[in-house]
Amino acid sequence: MQMAMSFKTALVFLGILSVFLVMRNFSSLRYALSPDSTAVSQKVLSRQAAQAMKDANYVTLHSLRHRPRPPIRAPSLRVSSADRKKLPARPFSGLGRPVMHGRECILPSSGAGSWRQVVAKDLEIIRTKPPSTTKSCERRGDALIFTLDLKTATKAGGNAWEMSFPHYIVADESGSWRRQRSTLQLFTLDEKGAFHPMGPPHSKHSVISEKGNGAYSHWRHAQTAGLRSASALRFSTKGNVPLEKVVGIVAVAFPMAPHLGWIEFPLGKPKGHQELFREMFLQTFPTVGVSKPSLIEKPSDVVEGTHYLWRVGGNGEFELPLKEGQLYEKVLPHQIAEWYSEFEEKGGILYPPPGSYVYYQNKVGLAKLFQQAQIKTPRTWVIESMADATAKASEIKFPVVIKDPYGFSSLGILQAQDEEEFLTNMKKYFDVARPDVEALVQSKVIALREARVTYIEGRPFHGYWRIRQSIKSATAASNFGGYQDFNFPLEDIAPYVAEFANKTGIPVGGVDFIWQEENPDVKTTPFTLEVSPTSDINPPAPASWTKTYAEFKHAPGYHQAFLEVRRQWADLMTLAVIDRYRREKQHLFVDIDNVVSRSMDRVRRHAGGKEAYSAAEVMKDKPVEGAVEALQKLRDRYFIRFLTARGSYEDPFNVTQTWLDHQGFVYDDLLVVDGPESKVAHMSNETILVDDFTLGHEKEKPFMNQKFMDQLRAAGLPFIVFPLGGSWDDVMPKLLPDGNTASI
Repeated sequence: MQMAMSFKTALVFLGILSVFLVMRNFSSLRYALSPDSTAVSQKVLSRQAAQAMKDANYVTLHSLRHRPRPPIRAPSLRVSSADRKKLPARPFSGLGRPVMHGRECILPSSGAGSWRQVVAKDLEIIRTKPPSTTKSCERRGDALIFTLDLKTATKAGGNAWEMSFPHYIVADESGSWRRQRSTLQLFTLDEKGAFHPMGPPHSKHSVISEKGNGAYSHWRHAQTAGLRSASALRFSTKGNVPLEKVVGIVAVAFPMAPHLGWIEFPLGKPKGHQELFREMFLQTFPTVGVSKPSLIEKPSDVVEGTHYLWRVGGNGEFELPLKEGQLYEKVLPHQIAEWYSEFEEKGGILYPPPGSYVYYQNKVGLAKLFQQAQIKTPRTWVIESMADATAKASEIKFPVVIKDPYGFSSLGILQAQDEEEFLTNMKKYFDVARPDVEALVQSKVIALREARVTYIEGRPFHGYWRIRQSIKSATAASNFGGYQDFNFPLEDIAPYVAEFANKTGIPVGGVDFIWQEENPDVKTTPFTLEVSPTSDINPPAPASWTKTYAEFKHAPGYHQAFLEVRRQWADLMTLAVIDRYRREKQHLFVDIDNVVSRSMDRVRRHAGGKEAYSAAEVMKDKPVEGAVEALQKLRDRYFIRFLTARGSYEDPFNVTQTWLDHQGFVYDDLLVVDGPESKVAHMSNETILVDDFTLGHEKEKPFMNQKFMDQLRAAGLPFIVFPLGGSWDDVMPKLLPDGNTASI
């Protein structure tokens, strides 16, 4: 009897525990209908909706993820089986429990313990985060979902609100294709926790302010705006209601970033530079949606297809054994280029390209490059010996500057006003020069000021005037008593910097320009003095600073500013890698209803009524035959970005993501918008939209949305009509015109 009671007690306990676990699933998991079930099941990711489910015939997504999936053609990847083991595990896309991370979705990684460490006070500055503007973040498949802290938003004029957004920095920039760079979407929350799309996205600030009604922009100042560039959200509310009446807003972003990594060179002398940049990149990676970067130091460790960032300098920081008779400074640029090229040979994609480093502290190589690329430079002579100097003295045009072609920081510069001084200083130069080191002689451009411009991907982000102490000074460098003026017109010089980077093939660098005019127009072509793929970045002095820049380097506050400007460089370098990656393939926007999902069956089943758009009914949709396999095949050529106007659906984003993932679709982005206008906001003349363009699905004969197609044609936005009730075999020849479009 006692045993029987214990057994009954145990059963009761297990029953209570089972109910608890089920209720826990209700509140934290997404639900879907079993393909075999006929009962109403889920309210995707809506706690209240999940609790309202009273029918016991349901399954959790945990169960669904273990069900047999439709067969998917194996993707064509560049990653070998050995390398695939090195890749970080990715969460099951859209299925299972959301991964919660507090206010941050991704935490920074740490470098190897054997690598040189940054001093504690610098590391504290580097790891200091800006104030948070989110309440929480979670990962659902590939999506990062941030719940915004609306109390941090401030009025930005008219209907507009604004808040900083350092949590995801891949934001729009005006003036180029980057105006649609951001993949971030905003959704309002209702009392049940369902997401409702805002829009249009990528809106102009004037539209957000004047019209509002949900228009928004995830933006940052253009790179040419200099050091004030930062990620921010500017938005309006639906119906322009007061912000305090909004239940909540979430930001959703599919990062669309490649696997990133860092290459450490551990063999050189400690200079305190490489490790600073490593730690800065490790802080930046989470803000572009990248977790578990590949951190390596040997070519054999490369994960094929990974995009690696790196930065190393001379003066012993990069150092390999020399052969007998070799000079460190002379072989350094070639050693760097060859060493990092080995990582490319193993399948890594490096930025900056190692080949550009053959010009690092190599003015002889630069002189030849500038001549070949037809870059405007002062007349230049390479003098190989004192005898050569004597022979060429008569052809030299004075005044000139004499430089060590493998030097840096303007060290060892001499001048000559005439032939006599030239020969005297050339003897002085060669008396102390190391064997086989040439001298670089350049005509001196008479000007008090020259410009130092730092650029990334051919776009300047930092620049200043270097002003000579006097017209007689050989250089305007701060260690020669020069002054700096950071009021520099980056936007005006940007077109020439882009041309310069394109002609020379050096996408990242610090370049010195000079003009003969006393008050130069930087829109005119300057003389180029030199460029370095690794250059120092001087932070601006306070506006009140009146002493030399050399003195500012020893002032309080300089070191923190020194680190902050380098962190901005790391951010922009990472954005450049993502920009390159996203330009590797064309972007294919794919509608969902009646293109990959047989939605019309559902709409007709419910005569177009409200129930047709409920979560439970949408989850019953069957995929269009062959859609999964077709899009898998198209990923070799395109980024697959679902773009669907489901504003009238119940909890449209969460339901749609769950349905896609359950059906086995593999994709790069899911954009859920409120209507056609918001679809257009994502498109450009470089993208393609596949859409059925039909309306009236509840009727016997649906009709074409001719107005929308005419709008796209007028705007020059390419599209392909998917035949209603057709298959992907009908459109594949248009998307893969070079063949290989056999039925799938």
